[in-house]
Amino acid sequence: MSTVPVRSVLRGWLYDRLVAGMTTDWYRAVLSRLPDGARLLDVGIGTGAALARCADLVRAKRLDIVGLDIDPDYLARCRAEMANAQLSAQVSPVLSSVYDHRGGPYDAAYFSASLMLLPDPVAAIAHVASQLTPDGRLFATQTFHHRRSRLLERAKPLVRHVTTIHFGRVTYEDDFRKAFADAGVELMELTTLSGTRRSSYRLAVARIGDDSDGRGCTAA
Repeated sequence: MSTVPVRSVLRGWLYDRLVAGMTTDWYRAVLSRLPDGARLLDVGIGTGAALARCADLVRAKRLDIVGLDIDPDYLARCRAEMANAQLSAQVSPVLSSVYDHRGGPYDAAYFSASLMLLPDPVAAIAHVASQLTPDGRLFATQTFHHRRSRLLERAKPLVRHVTTIHFGRVTYEDDFRKAFADAGVELMELTTLSGTRRSSYRLAVARIGDDSDGRGCTAA
């Protein structure tokens, strides 16, 4: 009988305590926008705890979800979470880099705070967009900092050495918008879900088709 290393269990536990509570509402905001029966690519599914807390929506909408992650410890915990939430038939955790994944077409793709921690966000957007259906949507939830801070830019990547969790780089709206523009993907919407004076949590919605109504991206 095999046992799971203590370090692996601790890493998953930390991830759930520090990340899943915040991202559950983000998942709900995205899942609620998907059509019934949609096929979703979840880029950076992690331990799956946030998705498991939205099991009612996943079942009610009959969603088919492929969840990518490059961390085997997180994915081991994710498979257990999906089994406990009775989502194993609808959610398939896959150990893979987003850049290597080939599995479309998808009706939607979602980066839950994972886009701007990737080494090449532009390439990730372009690659994922190429696997969407013509009417597909690309969703991303992201923390934005309102003012540039060199101290925070240096400090944030170091948090990984304490928590083992990769929180990525400090993200500013201009950089985020530029990533989509450089990937040739239209950013339709950038909606604030919550925030403080210094930062805000936002939902981005993009598509690969032309902007037929000419309005372009909206922000709220």
